[in-house]
Amino acid sequence: MGKFLDMRTSQNASLTGGITASLSTLSTSPSLIGVIGLQTGSVSQPVVKLDGTMGVAVNTVSPYTVTILFARGSTFPTSGTRIYTAVYGIPTSVAITSNTILNLTAADLLAPAATQTVYTMLAYASTTATRNGPESFQGIAQNGSLPAGS
Repeated sequence: MGKFLDMRTSQNASLTGGITASLSTLSTSPSLIGVIGLQTGSVSQPVVKLDGTMGVAVNTVSPYTVTILFARGSTFPTSGTRIYTAVYGIPTSVAITSNTILNLTAADLLAPAATQTVYTMLAYASTTATRNGPESFQGIAQNGSLPAGS
Protein backbone atom coordinates (compact mmCIF):
# COMPACT_ATOMS: atom_id res chain seq x y z
CA MET A 1 0.00 0.00 0.00
CA GLY A 2 1.25 3.46 -0.85
CA LYS A 3 1.87 6.22 1.68
CA PHE A 4 0.01 9.53 1.29
CA LEU A 5 2.33 12.43 0.39
CA ASP A 6 0.20 15.43 -0.62
CA MET A 7 -3.08 16.59 -2.14
CA ARG A 8 -3.85 19.95 -3.78
CA THR A 9 -6.81 21.60 -5.50
CA SER A 10 -7.18 24.50 -7.92
CA GLN A 11 -10.82 25.51 -8.26
CA ASN A 12 -11.94 28.46 -10.39
CA ALA A 13 -15.69 27.90 -10.11
CA SER A 14 -17.73 25.56 -7.95
CA LEU A 15 -20.92 25.78 -10.00
CA THR A 16 -22.28 26.30 -13.50
CA GLY A 17 -22.17 30.00 -14.32
CA GLY A 18 -19.45 30.59 -11.73
CA ILE A 19 -16.98 31.75 -14.40
CA THR A 20 -17.25 33.34 -17.82
CA ALA A 21 -14.07 33.10 -19.85
CA SER A 22 -13.35 32.27 -23.47
CA LEU A 23 -11.75 28.91 -24.23
CA SER A 24 -8.78 28.95 -26.59
CA THR A 25 -9.19 27.47 -30.06
CA LEU A 26 -5.42 27.07 -30.51
CA SER A 27 -3.71 23.78 -29.71
CA THR A 28 -0.39 25.66 -29.53
CA SER A 29 -1.77 28.04 -26.90
CA PRO A 30 -4.42 26.26 -24.81
CA SER A 31 -6.27 27.96 -21.96
CA LEU A 32 -4.79 27.44 -18.51
CA ILE A 33 -7.51 25.90 -16.34
CA GLY A 34 -5.59 25.09 -13.17
CA VAL A 35 -2.16 24.74 -11.55
CA ILE A 36 -1.18 22.67 -8.53
CA GLY A 37 2.15 21.95 -6.89
CA LEU A 38 2.40 18.57 -5.18
CA GLN A 39 4.95 18.23 -2.36
CA THR A 40 6.47 14.78 -2.83
CA GLY A 41 9.49 15.01 -0.54
CA SER A 42 11.92 13.72 -3.19
CA VAL A 43 10.65 10.14 -2.84
CA SER A 44 11.49 7.92 -5.78
CA GLN A 45 8.69 6.84 -8.12
CA PRO A 46 5.75 8.71 -6.60
CA VAL A 47 2.36 7.87 -8.10
CA VAL A 48 0.18 10.89 -8.87
CA LYS A 49 -3.56 10.78 -9.59
CA LEU A 50 -5.07 13.81 -11.32
CA ASP A 51 -8.75 14.71 -11.70
CA GLY A 52 -10.30 17.57 -13.64
CA THR A 53 -13.76 18.96 -14.31
CA MET A 54 -14.78 21.82 -16.56
CA GLY A 55 -18.02 23.19 -17.95
CA VAL A 56 -18.13 24.48 -21.53
CA ALA A 57 -20.90 26.24 -23.45
CA VAL A 58 -21.11 26.87 -27.20
CA ASN A 59 -23.71 28.29 -29.54
CA THR A 60 -23.37 26.07 -32.58
CA VAL A 61 -25.26 23.42 -34.51
CA SER A 62 -22.05 21.75 -35.69
CA PRO A 63 -20.26 18.97 -33.82
CA TYR A 64 -17.19 20.20 -31.98
CA THR A 65 -14.36 18.91 -29.82
CA VAL A 66 -12.82 19.98 -26.54
CA THR A 67 -9.30 18.78 -25.79
CA ILE A 68 -8.13 18.67 -22.17
CA LEU A 69 -4.47 18.14 -21.30
CA PHE A 70 -2.55 17.46 -18.11
CA ALA A 71 1.10 18.55 -18.11
CA ARG A 72 3.94 18.15 -15.62
CA GLY A 73 6.76 20.55 -14.83
CA SER A 74 5.60 24.00 -15.90
CA THR A 75 2.86 26.56 -15.40
CA PHE A 76 3.20 27.76 -19.01
CA PRO A 77 0.73 26.27 -21.52
CA THR A 78 3.36 25.67 -24.22
CA SER A 79 5.97 23.94 -22.07
CA GLY A 80 6.18 21.08 -19.61
CA THR A 81 5.69 17.40 -20.32
CA ARG A 82 2.20 16.48 -21.47
CA ILE A 83 1.27 13.34 -19.59
CA TYR A 84 -2.37 12.91 -20.60
CA THR A 85 -4.66 14.14 -23.37
CA ALA A 86 -8.40 13.55 -23.73
CA VAL A 87 -10.45 14.68 -26.74
CA TYR A 88 -14.19 14.96 -26.21
CA GLY A 89 -16.35 14.88 -29.34
CA ILE A 90 -19.65 16.64 -28.72
CA PRO A 91 -22.35 15.99 -31.34
CA THR A 92 -25.01 18.65 -31.77
CA SER A 93 -28.06 18.97 -33.99
CA VAL A 94 -29.59 22.11 -32.49
CA ALA A 95 -27.95 25.21 -31.10
CA ILE A 96 -26.81 24.38 -27.58
CA THR A 97 -26.30 27.21 -25.14
CA SER A 98 -26.42 25.08 -22.01
CA ASN A 99 -23.40 23.66 -20.26
CA THR A 100 -21.52 20.51 -21.20
CA ILE A 101 -19.59 19.20 -18.20
CA LEU A 102 -16.42 17.25 -18.94
CA ASN A 103 -14.60 15.08 -16.38
CA LEU A 104 -11.37 13.17 -16.61
CA THR A 105 -8.96 11.22 -14.45
CA ALA A 106 -5.34 10.37 -15.19
CA ALA A 107 -2.27 8.99 -13.46
CA ASP A 108 1.36 10.05 -13.71
CA LEU A 109 3.27 6.83 -13.16
CA LEU A 110 6.57 8.38 -14.28
CA ALA A 111 6.65 11.33 -11.89
CA PRO A 112 10.21 12.35 -11.03
CA ALA A 113 11.69 12.34 -7.55
CA ALA A 114 11.42 16.02 -6.58
CA THR A 115 10.63 18.19 -3.59
CA GLN A 116 7.67 19.62 -5.51
CA THR A 117 6.17 18.79 -8.89
CA VAL A 118 3.95 21.29 -10.70
CA TYR A 119 0.96 20.06 -12.74
CA THR A 120 -1.28 22.05 -15.06
CA MET A 121 -4.69 21.45 -16.59
CA LEU A 122 -5.06 22.99 -20.06
CA ALA A 123 -7.86 22.99 -22.63
CA TYR A 124 -8.85 24.20 -26.08
CA ALA A 125 -11.88 23.80 -28.36
CA SER A 126 -12.38 23.34 -32.09
CA THR A 127 -14.87 26.25 -32.15
CA THR A 128 -15.61 29.39 -30.16
CA ALA A 129 -16.59 28.24 -26.67
CA THR A 130 -17.03 29.70 -23.21
CA ARG A 131 -15.73 28.27 -19.95
CA ASN A 132 -18.65 28.70 -17.59
CA GLY A 133 -18.02 26.29 -14.75
CA PRO A 134 -17.76 24.31 -12.76
CA GLU A 135 -13.97 24.21 -13.00
CA SER A 136 -11.80 22.15 -10.69
CA PHE A 137 -8.39 20.46 -10.89
CA GLN A 138 -6.94 18.29 -8.15
CA GLY A 139 -4.11 15.89 -7.61
CA ILE A 140 -2.99 13.43 -4.97
CA ALA A 141 0.48 11.95 -4.63
CA GLN A 142 1.57 8.81 -2.86
CA ASN A 143 4.81 6.93 -2.45
CA GLY A 144 4.44 4.32 -5.17
CA SER A 145 7.21 1.98 -4.10
CA LEU A 146 6.43 -1.05 -1.98
CA PRO A 147 8.25 -1.75 1.28
CA ALA A 148 10.92 -4.45 1.21
CA GLY A 149 9.46 -7.92 1.65
CA SER A 150 6.04 -7.04 0.22
